[in-house]
Amino acid sequence: MTTITVIKQDHAGLETWRYFGNLISRHDNEIQIEAFFDREYIHFEGITIKRGDRFIETYYIDRWYNIFKIQEQNSGLLKCWYCNISYPALITDDSVAYRDLALDLLVYPDGRQKVLDEDEFSTLPLSPDDQAAARQALIELQIKFQER
Repeated sequence: MTTITVIKQDHAGLETWRYFGNLISRHDNEIQIEAFFDREYIHFEGITIKRGDRFIETYYIDRWYNIFKIQEQNSGLLKCWYCNISYPALITDDSVAYRDLALDLLVYPDGRQKVLDEDEFSTLPLSPDDQAAARQALIELQIKFQER
């Protein structure tokens, strides 16, 4: 199994978190990995993510987002989809790096959607083109998950 290093960066490219996952698949414009939550737990928006919960993470080199499918560690029950609005990922043979733009979409198993961190996104020093691309990515994700 191939180990992939995931590097989360802030909007300016400074590393904020690093962890490891296992390669599931790789295509011309995307990579999918499996990772397991490595912190004790977090509780947000009615969801608790615990150490060992499974993340299936998909990163794209041509899209302004990534998608995490989050499942309960033992039962495999879907907890949510968590989508980060970000610059397109930089994918190498053994790593994925993405520059997070704060704006997120949370999708519950029943299909409800919640946009997160709009205030933080609006304060980022982004060009008008980057702001527009990020907003368009959010719309694409909202439509994608409405069609599920």
